[in-house]
Amino acid sequence: MNKGVEAIERKISSTIHEWDMLPRGCTVVAGLSGGADSVTMTHFFSRHASEYGIKLTAAHVNHGLRGKDADSDEQFVRSFCENYSIPLHVLNADVRSIARQNSQGIEECGRNIRYSFFRSLCGENGRIATAHTLSDSAETSLMNLAKGAGAKGLCGIPPVRGNIIRPIIGITRGEVEEYCKFYSLQYVTDRTNFDDSFARNKIRLHVMPVLREINPEFENSAARASYILRSDEEYLDSLALEGLRKAKALLKGGAYRLDELQQMPHAVLLHAISIIFGKMKKSRPDFSHITAVERIINSGAGSVTCPGGIQCAVSGNTFFAGIQQHDEYAEWSVPFSLNRAVLPDGRSFELHKVSAEAVEKRQKINKLLFNNLINYDTILNMNKLVRSRRPGDAYRPARRGVKKTLKKLFNEAKVPVMKRCRRVVFQCGDEIVWVEGFGVSQEACVSENTKNIAEIIIKECR
Repeated sequence: MNKGVEAIERKISSTIHEWDMLPRGCTVVAGLSGGADSVTMTHFFSRHASEYGIKLTAAHVNHGLRGKDADSDEQFVRSFCENYSIPLHVLNADVRSIARQNSQGIEECGRNIRYSFFRSLCGENGRIATAHTLSDSAETSLMNLAKGAGAKGLCGIPPVRGNIIRPIIGITRGEVEEYCKFYSLQYVTDRTNFDDSFARNKIRLHVMPVLREINPEFENSAARASYILRSDEEYLDSLALEGLRKAKALLKGGAYRLDELQQMPHAVLLHAISIIFGKMKKSRPDFSHITAVERIINSGAGSVTCPGGIQCAVSGNTFFAGIQQHDEYAEWSVPFSLNRAVLPDGRSFELHKVSAEAVEKRQKINKLLFNNLINYDTILNMNKLVRSRRPGDAYRPARRGVKKTLKKLFNEAKVPVMKRCRRVVFQCGDEIVWVEGFGVSQEACVSENTKNIAEIIIKECR
């Protein structure tokens, strides 16, 4: 065998082993467009399927966008798979029409259709193989650089993402052509690859050749830089995830302890914010939004609205992030013992017994005190719970004479959605007896006949 081709195959094998791409016995769905890259990848799998212990199948999508050219590509793929006895599945889709119906871009719609089709073929433990090369990865890094991406964007195309594998990500497009030439493999060429009205083609046709003049090994140099950046990113992500785990200690949903976030180093905090956004699939914030969120975290005040309807806000010692149009419930509950509970945001919820005489004196000064006084006798022997609100919560505030849901009360009082989960709900038995900002319930309020009175006090964290 040609030494150059031997080296190319070793690179592919090395990539497969390094990233543990092919568990024995798995089904591999090879995305086969008919281009040189996908032909090389599928041919390599066909030759080594028994060695890796995999079941190979090819998949082709005719997007219905290029008329006779697309039909010709489909026919080529059918002939190729027949010649090498490779099972083939073909999907014909009117991508332009589907994109219009779903209000999507054609490229995004086509990608969604392809991967949905591939997933349906590979099963739960299968692998989807795409034929991205080292050259593709370098081009992606350059495109992201031109758009102002950070380190993550400069990492290029990852060799593995979930069950998607890129076995030829370690070889260049030139090496792909060398492989095809040695094995006398025919392939099709998409004429749109030479249309430099597309940004990627501009980079491929005009930028990459200049960089190869400066450094003939540019793709490999870019790969080394991507490897270093990816390692740094993975380390920073691990620190950010650990920090977020601590910050969420007793909180659920999109709420985090502000003091924990503020202790993170600058780079780690930026990663943490990106991870928070990443959990909300509708969100694609850019660097300006991430830094805006960083500012409100460090300042301890303010709110930011980000793409996808994401609302971020700071209240007390809590940072909230959630989808604005949804009434988010960041649920939490805390142990209540010795008439005290420490809240997730660091505040302290306390019950203090007070005498009727003391109440009378203080009420002359503070008329709002009555809202926080509770008939201690009515709750003495009940199970007590300090928690956040929950969907469907309702109670009867004292002196209002009507039972209302907390959602309606919050709406009437114009309490910001992102701050609602911080409001404390005090539950005794199965009933809500007090809500922060709205006071005690009618059933637990103090009357002339009340013998034992307790005052609810919430102390801010120092």
